[in-house]
Amino acid sequence: MSKKILIIGATDGIGLEAAKKLAAMGREVLIHGRHPAKLEAAAQALEEHAQFPLARYMVDLSDLAQVAAMADEIVSEHRALDVLLNDASIFRTPDPVLANGMDVRFVVNALAPLLLTRRPLPLLGNEGRVVNLLSAAQAPVDLDALTGKVQIPDHFGTYAQS
Repeated sequence: MSKKILIIGATDGIGLEAAKKLAAMGREVLIHGRHPAKLEAAAQALEEHAQFPLARYMVDLSDLAQVAAMADEIVSEHRALDVLLNDASIFRTPDPVLANGMDVRFVVNALAPLLLTRRPLPLLGNEGRVVNLLSAAQAPVDLDALTGKVQIPDHFGTYAQS
């Protein structure tokens, strides 16, 4: 029986390369992306290798309501997952503060993966795995900065906290 693997952030970089290799190995790959054109391009790149239909999820991870809806959709559409690979992240952005005052990097890099792991966790059972790809950039966490109460003046500092 093939393994079913959900890859968050599968439209470029490590996520896309992992999806290609896993599809070529005969794994059932479910892919996520934020941009329609990039998600479609990734799906086309995978279809030449895929032995299963590709499930696609287009969601902006900075919107936790969309993230929750996607997590619920995954739970309703799939009976089991073998691996959840969280690979999406944001480093630099022209608009780092969301309408709710929170930093977009904190939401996308920390809160969204948490939500995307917790809701479908029962699908992973005892044998499933969660893989979180993280950056080597790290800094002491300043919750006031991550919740938008204070601003960190540089992108790297905020990214390192997220």
